[in-house]
Amino acid sequence: MSEWVWFAGWERLKHLGLMRASAASARFARLNVLMLALGLGVFQGTRYGWQWVTNSPALDPHFEPSGMGWLHVASAPQHLTPHLPTEVAVNLWWNPLQAGVAVGVGLAAGSFLMWVVLALLRVGVTLAHKPPYREEQRMSAAIHYSTAWGVLIFAGTLIAGIRPISYLGAMERWSWYPLQHSFELAAVVVAGFGAAFWWFWLLRLGAMAPASARGRVVAIFALGTPVIVCGAAAGWYFGLDQLYGPIFARLQLTF
Repeated sequence: MSEWVWFAGWERLKHLGLMRASAASARFARLNVLMLALGLGVFQGTRYGWQWVTNSPALDPHFEPSGMGWLHVASAPQHLTPHLPTEVAVNLWWNPLQAGVAVGVGLAAGSFLMWVVLALLRVGVTLAHKPPYREEQRMSAAIHYSTAWGVLIFAGTLIAGIRPISYLGAMERWSWYPLQHSFELAAVVVAGFGAAFWWFWLLRLGAMAPASARGRVVAIFALGTPVIVCGAAAGWYFGLDQLYGPIFARLQLTF
């Protein structure tokens, strides 16, 4: 079904534009939203749950994290530690409980915001049509099916999700390891392609609207979509940063 959406020509898009949301289209959207939300949760699990300790405290043999669940996973080679500056990290700790909470909260918040994005697009497109067409709920199914492009965004989040490999390589001074920035760049490129193709697909869909509403529908997709998505993404990213601190403190998972 995703391929059917990705490679839709003008005739198929016109057909989609006339379809009303159904149980089948909603189920398709649920699966894609869940998949993408899982990827976003995994991404958060690489941002939280990891803690680097710099040279001076790491050399204290009695140093232990104050929170629960922290595991020491990697150290800099012993022959390097006496010669490293004090600001250089030499010990890496991981808390699977903290990472798990970050995944769960990131997944739940991401899923909720994606449904908000789809709902706002649907409302905007419905209002952009004149009253005779609004009752037909045109493009409501197409908005569900447009989530097929989330597969590429999901792939980008998975690329970012394996970047702890670079954490270990940097800490243990492997002879070669992929840099953290290489994972992040690859993730941005792949996810960016998915977002761009989704946006362009929506623009093509908007061109299938009746002539009396075409300009407004295209404007909703052209201008409204980036604003809504960027607002939701910023709220998810920065909002969770403010939320995680109190949650970790309450669960005694802080470092």
